[in-house]
Amino acid sequence: MIEMKHITKTYGDLTVFSDFSLEIPEGEVLCLMGKSGRGKTTLLRMLMGLEQPDVGCITGLEGKKISVVFQEDRLLPGFTVRQNLYSVCESALQQEHMMRILTGLGLEEWIDREVAVLSGGMQRRVAICRALLVSYDFLILDEPFRGLDDKTREIAIKLVLEEAKGRTILLSTHDAEEGKLMGGKILNLDAYLT
Repeated sequence: MIEMKHITKTYGDLTVFSDFSLEIPEGEVLCLMGKSGRGKTTLLRMLMGLEQPDVGCITGLEGKKISVVFQEDRLLPGFTVRQNLYSVCESALQQEHMMRILTGLGLEEWIDREVAVLSGGMQRRVAICRALLVSYDFLILDEPFRGLDDKTREIAIKLVLEEAKGRTILLSTHDAEEGKLMGGKILNLDAYLT
């Protein structure tokens, strides 16, 4: 169980969280919903260790490997899809796995093209593929399906759920349909943080 206990987080005069607590059960899917500016990304950044709460603590992450799809693709623009993905592959087995994921996402024909020439939706899929290739216990997804059409989004969600089966997944999204397709518990921060 990953727990956020009595978290307070402020930026100057803006209080994003005040005495906020959350339990993320091991091996389950939790979908964070809420309007822009509600604190979804801040919450994820605290779980990643990129930001610290002003008050409170986070437990249950000790020894856990975290993989992330950020809101921004964070790809290496001067490199090909293959080079971007090889940057996280440590073995030939991972490279085979990479091809299976790319094929599942419909990107196998683009493997030797520079990511800069790919559409935004294709770049999103490369970022998803990269996150699934590393060894992880906890998968954090910050609006990972943004820019994908409905059919591609469904394919990507199905693939993520297959690849991350049995691991803890935390999804941040504005889209209730994505939360439904992920099949996890939905936590609406708009209602939770009144």
